[in-house]
Amino acid sequence: MTFIVHASRGEDVTTTIRLSVVVAIAKGLAFVEEGWQVVIIGPDGVRYEPSEFEKLLSLSPALQSRE
Repeated sequence: MTFIVHASRGEDVTTTIRLSVVVAIAKGLAFVEEGWQVVIIGPDGVRYEPSEFEKLLSLSPALQSRE
């Protein structure tokens, strides 16, 4: 599964692609701690704000056991 982490701060924008939901959430939270505005786009195309990151974990229970 592919997760896109999109972060912006002022004029700076970065987008990273992660195959692991756990790594995508960790990367997103690291950006949030540094003052970036972050959304993670799940494989379903839905955008998740930081307060919704835990919802990403429910997308694929089988995936969680491999991480």
